[in-house]
Amino acid sequence: MSTQTQPGQVFVTGTGRCGSTLVSELLREHPQVLSLSELFNHLTDMYRLTARVFPEGPITAAEFWRILSSRNTVNRLLTANGLAPKEVLYRPSPATRFQADTGIPAVLLTTLPHLSESPDELYDELEAAVAGFPDAGVGEHYLRLFSWLCARFGKTLWAERSGGSLILAGQFREHFPDARYLHIVRDGRDTALSMSRHNGFRMAAVVMALHLTLGHDPYAEEPDPNVERDLGFVPEELLPFLPERFDAEAVRDYRLPVSLFGTYWADEMKRGMEAMSALPRENVLHVWYEDLLTAPEESLHRIAEFLGPDFVDADWERLAAAKVGAPSSTWRDLPDAEREELDQACAPGFSVLAAHGVVPTTGAGTTNKTASTARSGA
Repeated sequence: MSTQTQPGQVFVTGTGRCGSTLVSELLREHPQVLSLSELFNHLTDMYRLTARVFPEGPITAAEFWRILSSRNTVNRLLTANGLAPKEVLYRPSPATRFQADTGIPAVLLTTLPHLSESPDELYDELEAAVAGFPDAGVGEHYLRLFSWLCARFGKTLWAERSGGSLILAGQFREHFPDARYLHIVRDGRDTALSMSRHNGFRMAAVVMALHLTLGHDPYAEEPDPNVERDLGFVPEELLPFLPERFDAEAVRDYRLPVSLFGTYWADEMKRGMEAMSALPRENVLHVWYEDLLTAPEESLHRIAEFLGPDFVDADWERLAAAKVGAPSSTWRDLPDAEREELDQACAPGFSVLAAHGVVPTTGAGTTNKTASTARSGA
């Protein structure tokens, strides 16, 4: 594929629950942008199957299609039990081709419904197009896929956004060397609070705990009904999360400390900012969610300028800004003890952001002593 014919390449990235979903929805309204939502999140089944989604060496078109059409265990169980996050747009019904109990192809969960009101038909078109791809490295396959979609919808730039994709910064740098990055940042305490109430992030945290306890990922393959799993070391409260014992009610009721997600946010921010700092400065734009809320048109204008001079569109900025609303909850409403634990958990992440000069104009992250101390480097 000639680089002259390739559309622009942008990843909208972040830790998850940072406002990137809103950004992808607003970009979908831009006349020149192909907004690709949750592709790599669903392909990796919440970042568990990264090696399978980014295999080494050349692969065939059939192998690439198996990646795109995989029906992965975690997403299948969440969908079948009515626990799918609202970001999942494919809602099975008697009128849809795929049903929850048998699983929905990863590319159909959100990516294609985000683009078309007839996702099943688009899925067929895509399968036919991918079948003609020559053998290539997986990065080249993804670029062909994105270019085909841009041509199909008449767009000149693709912007892929998966919640929590900051964890894939290394893979993106390797397989998409020409891509640029729109990094959405949100106050870690509000991010952690949102994660703690999100089925996808709560499930990911528990599956990680099961992985550490069992020594392997119990969702990596279907359990063998003829082999009894040794569960002697699995805490009682985690048993309902095993695929063979999955209990939707137990999953709904299970709660994890908000500070646990604060620690996750801080760790991801440290790793993500390290990866971002290795990129040319002009290839990265950090946008705070809080700035987007308080000054939407100004923030959207910055984003458009980053995409390129041809993407500056006053009508889009005005119409998109009108769709920006306020979040429904804040970390400040937590009890005092939880607030303090959460603040301490997030402090290292604020410190990393401050060290890289990534600060909001709104003062997010500086409203109490712990965050302010972290920002000062003390």
